[in-house]
Amino acid sequence: MPTINKLPKKQRNTQRNNTDRRELRQKAYNSTAWRKLRLSYMKQHPVCEECLKNGKVTAADSIHHKKSPFRGNDVNWTLLLDPDNLESICRECHARIHNEESGHISPKEVLRQLEELLDETISDEELENK
Repeated sequence: MPTINKLPKKQRNTQRNNTDRRELRQKAYNSTAWRKLRLSYMKQHPVCEECLKNGKVTAADSIHHKKSPFRGNDVNWTLLLDPDNLESICRECHARIHNEESGHISPKEVLRQLEELLDETISDEELENK
């Protein structure tokens, strides 16, 4: 019986680049130097530094790099391991910061903007009717 050899599927460049970046981050975050620094920093800063700026006290879940050590397909190890570039942060603040950096708007912010727009619309209609 004849056999049909299937050609391998083409891998899109974007998929490969994302995989490369993921592997790069895993390599950096699994390094012994990063793990020791992270543990030490979390012990010294157990409270979310962003929440503290707003007068709230929230337990920190993770560490955020103020300036990303990942650019392109390289790791800037100096930035990765610089304690002055770190910030202990809670999950909510971390998500908010990354959403702002990527241009996403939180659902709460969308609702707030819609409420403002609705208030302005109602005020305009009231003025027109008077």
